[in-house]
Amino acid sequence: QSVLAGLRASWCVPEQARELDGPKAAQLDEVFHQTLVRAAGNQEMADTFDRLTDRIRIVRRLDFLYGDCLHSTYEEHAAILDCIAAGDADAAQQLMGEHIDGSHAEVNQITLHRLHSARATATTKPPAYVSVRVRRSF
Repeated sequence: QSVLAGLRASWCVPEQARELDGPKAAQLDEVFHQTLVRAAGNQEMADTFDRLTDRIRIVRRLDFLYGDCLHSTYEEHAAILDCIAAGDADAAQQLMGEHIDGSHAEVNQITLHRLHSARATATTKPPAYVSVRVRRSF
């Protein structure tokens, strides 16, 4: 129960108490997810999740630096924690799935936007296509 109370103290807060610094918010988000996984008590799952977290850390940071997810993340985390506190596992699971799906969609959108912006602001043209002739000796 103290794990839940600790998470609620970080995430169930009014807007003016929210962390607005992107990298710090990304770190808090990572801790939120790791804490929930560890609370399940399955060490193998926690180890697997740690490896996954290492692989997606840059994506999580992009989401908080360039995305519009800060306040929605607080609201979604608070709603998930409320369901857990109420013992409503089905609702918590559904909200977690929606939270993860929403994050994937946001990161995809950020990535596409950044690629488009990079192409639009490029000052040099790509090198002209040069055909290469390979001589074969038989």
